[in-house]
Amino acid sequence: MLPIEKQNLLSLFADRRRWCQQAEARNETGEAVRYDDPSAVAWDITGGMCMLFGWHRALELFAQLDRHVHNVKRDHGWGDNPGIASMVAMQDRNDEDGTTCETIIEWLETMPVWNGHRQHL
Repeated sequence: MLPIEKQNLLSLFADRRRWCQQAEARNETGEAVRYDDPSAVAWDITGGMCMLFGWHRALELFAQLDRHVHNVKRDHGWGDNPGIASMVAMQDRNDEDGTTCETIIEWLETMPVWNGHRQHL
């Protein structure tokens, strides 16, 4: 994850109303919508990553965040696509009863970033 990506995610979820569970995104009435729906006002962690960075970059970032949060590298799953397996793992974790927006922020604050030379915490 790049420093700007980390900052963009932290900024998105700084307003707790922009985070949701049990859907990749929700509109103002709380209805589940796609992450790229213009009416979306709240996202789960994976929906937020897709909305901010696009599907292909988010697919790379899912694996990085999954490794950070779960301390595991997924080499296969969901048709041998570790990015999809990581997305599902992060969605499941996002939707757990004990997970809060503060939990998401903690994951992001402690996420290592890549500055092109080495990782920093």
